[in-house]
Amino acid sequence: MIKEYKEVTNSWHSRYGLLARNDWYMLQQVLFSVEKNILILLFVLNKEFIQHPGFKWLRKSVNALKVKPSNFLERSEKIHIGQLTMKDLQELEKILVETYRLVERAYPE
Repeated sequence: MIKEYKEVTNSWHSRYGLLARNDWYMLQQVLFSVEKNILILLFVLNKEFIQHPGFKWLRKSVNALKVKPSNFLERSEKIHIGQLTMKDLQELEKILVETYRLVERAYPE
């Protein structure tokens, strides 16, 4: 399961172009896809059951996770509030890298 959700889509590599073109619909789809993978990886790392496939009650569920990137919820929420900027994309990249490090620490290959 980790291998499956550790892979990002090809669209992820287009994120800066999508942002530059203000192609907001496609960019949001890419961001949600990557964030969904991050959430699944975090639930796997914590050996927790995903209570709702659409991540209903997300704040409560994520707050209960012991292993997660620092300030995960606050950082993730900032990405979706207001107009998306280059800084927001870079923040999501940091969260993704931190999540991968947590996975590698828990499940070294």
